[in-house]
Order: sequence, then C-alpha cells, then structure tokens
Amino acid sequence: MHLGVGLSVSGVAATTALVAGLATPGQTLAYLGLGTLGSLLPDLDADSSAPVRVSFTLVAVGLAFLAMFLSADRFPSVAELLSVWVTTFLVARWLLFAVLTRVTVHRGMLHSLPAAVFFGMACTAVAHRALGAPTLTAWTAGAFVTLGYLVHLLLDEVYSVNLFGARTRRSLGSATKLWSRRGAAASLATYLAAAGAFVLAPPPGPLVNAVTSPAWRAEIRDRLWPRRGWFRPVVPSPQASDSRLRGGTLEPRARA
Repeated sequence: MHLGVGLSVSGVAATTALVAGLATPGQTLAYLGLGTLGSLLPDLDADSSAPVRVSFTLVAVGLAFLAMFLSADRFPSVAELLSVWVTTFLVARWLLFAVLTRVTVHRGMLHSLPAAVFFGMACTAVAHRALGAPTLTAWTAGAFVTLGYLVHLLLDEVYSVNLFGARTRRSLGSATKLWSRRGAAASLATYLAAAGAFVLAPPPGPLVNAVTSPAWRAEIRDRLWPRRGWFRPVVPSPQASDSRLRGGTLEPRARA
C-alpha cells in the first residue's frame, strides 16, 4: 500500500512539476523515483523480515540509479558510471542497513516529522555537493523525498483509525510525532541531523522563487484543464511562450 500510494502521489507531483516548467522529462522520472523511495524510508527501522529486506534493496537500487544519472555529466564513461552505481548500492544496502538495524527501533524517530525533513535535506545536500546538481534541481529532489516520506507517515496514521468501529489503535500519533518520550537521545539526534543537513544544503532561494513566481502559478492554471477539447495536441504559435529551467532557475523562454 505504501509503495502504491507513494508512487501515485509522486507521479502526480512530478507531472505537475513538468507541466509548470520546474522539471525536464528526464528530471521528472528522477523525481518520481525519489518520491517513491521516500515513501519506503520510514520502514527502514523495522526488523530484518523479508518485506523489509526487499524494501531496503529497492531503496538501495533507486539510490544507485539516482547517483549514476546525476553523475552522467561528470563521468562520461560506462565503466565510471557502473562503478558509481555499484559503490552506492553496496554502501546503501549493506552498510547503511546494518547501521539502521542496530541503532533504531520500529516506530521510533524514523516515524516522525523531523525525520521526513532530515531525509529531504540530506538528499538536497548530497545531490548538490556530491553529485553537482544545480540548486533548484537539488531542492526539488529533496522536496520529493520529503513528500513521499510524509505520504507514508499519513498512511500509517490512517491505518491507526478504524472508521467503521469508531475506534483507534494504540499506534495513533506515533507516525507523525515531533518528539519521542521514550527516546530523547534519538529525538535530539534527529533534530541535530536535520539542522546539519540544512547547513550543508545550498540556499533554498531558487526553489522558493520558482514556486512563488506568477509564471509558475499561471502555467499550472492554464494547463490544469483542457481548453480546446480533450486530447488535441498543442500547436505552437508566435504569440505563445512558456517557461524552462536554465542554470538552476526558472526563466521565461524567448518569444518565437
């Protein structure tokens, strides 16, 4: 359920980013994958059962492909890109998995709102500093990770409510907590990690400017519903203009 809903929500968000000019077709696929991966991350604190191992393997594969795609401009040879993929997969699948299973408990601080912020910030910092992604691209990638993460947490809260029996489970509220009373040290560590990731991330100005610009809102409004009938291709005209990404910022494209 988490995977399906996370994939669906991320797909809608990635399509919206594409339509609004915040993403190229290639970036749209990457954002879709990041949102889907984010929807699996909260369960990394579960035990080492088969479903958890499968989920962690999927996360590792996704991270490996993301690292390889973002490194394509810096390392053009196939051998180099495969080395990036293998290294990322091994570190994520074995080293990170071993660390998480030792230091976390299920429904601990990984099931929390600050954890969702941390993973998004960490993705932004890694994409920008380690993989050389432009500022806007890096922040959008991190936002999709946080989006998928929040989808998972909200689904866990929905599962905690029995609508037909008008009852709630004891787990209600445990997925969207801000602080764990039973793990004060883990809670503090999560906040410190999120703050550290924010310091390492680039300034968020380009993303804020992009999503608050009138051009972005106008593009969404104009393309939200078909105006000339269903499934009629758009024919460019000399008066038409759109937006595109250039150098990590949203800039208007010159009129034809």
